[in-house]
Parts: sequence; C-alpha cells; structure tokens
Amino acid sequence: MDTKNIDEFANKRNLRRHYLIYYLRAFNRDNGDILGYLVDITTRGIMLMRDSPLEIGKEYSMRLRWRNSDGQLQIADFTGLCRWCKRDVNPDFYGVGFSITPANVEHIKNISRLINDLAMPEAPIDETE
Repeated sequence: MDTKNIDEFANKRNLRRHYLIYYLRAFNRDNGDILGYLVDITTRGIMLMRDSPLEIGKEYSMRLRWRNSDGQLQIADFTGLCRWCKRDVNPDFYGVGFSITPANVEHIKNISRLINDLAMPEAPIDETE
C-alpha cells in the first residue's frame, strides 16, 4: 500500500489539534465496525490509530459516540476522506489522517461539542474555528 500523502500541501494542518482524555472509538457508520481509536481532532479532521492500513483517497462514513458530563449519549456523524496512512513508531499500528468532508456547520458543531466534552483541559474552543 502506498503510504504517501495524496496532496502534501492540502494535508498540512492549520488548526490546533485537540487531544482527548482517552482514545475514543471511531466506527464505520455503514456496518458498525471499529475503524480505529481517535488520537487527535480538529473541527476539520481527525487522526486515528489502528492495527491495519486504510486506503488513501477513500471516503469513510464515520460515527463518534461519547457521553457528555451529564451522561447523555452524543453522536457525531460525518464523512472522512483518508488523506494519509503510515506505520506508527510502534510497527504494530498505523496512524491514519482524515479530513472531514464536507465540513459543514452541523459537523463543526458536533465535533466542537466532542472537543469541549472530552479534550484535555484547555480553554473552550470557538465553533467558528
């Protein structure tokens, strides 16, 4: 599998990464399979860690589920375009980067909610980020 970026310039991050207090599972919305574990997130993209590579350039229907501080189930559904996939420093795992496509207002609100609920302590984010 070719692990080069599909577009090196378009893949450069310009948003602050948020790291979660634990690795949240990311699911394939179509079949419920676990796609991987969320390592970091912005309102425009995510990075997953998994034990096998994914196809670069392919779109995946994704779902993130978590409980907020009140214990209510929260869901963020979106489509992720696999931008890159490379072996981690631990050769048993792969890091996989996705852009959220299209990153519309609803997606940004859901992802912002997740970041505010589960990100390591920082200042709350601005949903217009």
